[in-house]
Amino acid sequence: MMQAKLWAWGLRNLPGLALVGVLAGLVWFVGDAFNDRTRLRAELAASQADLATAQASLQQAAETARIHRAHLDRAADEARQWSALSDEMQNMEGRDAPLSPLLAATAGRLFSTSQ
Repeated sequence: MMQAKLWAWGLRNLPGLALVGVLAGLVWFVGDAFNDRTRLRAELAASQADLATAQASLQQAAETARIHRAHLDRAADEARQWSALSDEMQNMEGRDAPLSPLLAATAGRLFSTSQ
C-alpha cells in the first residue's frame, strides 16, 4: 500500500519534479558557461601578454640583425678597399721613379760613406 501511495504521489508531482530537474540543469549549464567564459578571458589575457613579449623580442632581434648587417657591409667595404690598395701596391712594385739629381747625390754621399 505504501508503494502505491508513493507511486501516486510521484506521478501526481512528476511535472513539478521534471521542472525542478530542468531548472537545476539550466542553472548548472549557465554556471558552467560563465566559468568557461571567465577561464577563456584569463587565457586570452595571458596569450596577449605572451604575444606582446614575443613581438618586443622580434623587434629587438630585427634591430640587432639590421645593425649586424650594417657592420658586415662596412667590414666588406673595408676589406674591398684594403684589397684594392694591396693590388695597387703590388702593381707599383718595380716601377720606381728615378731620383732627382739632388736626392741622387745625397743618397750617393750617404751610402758611399757608410760602406
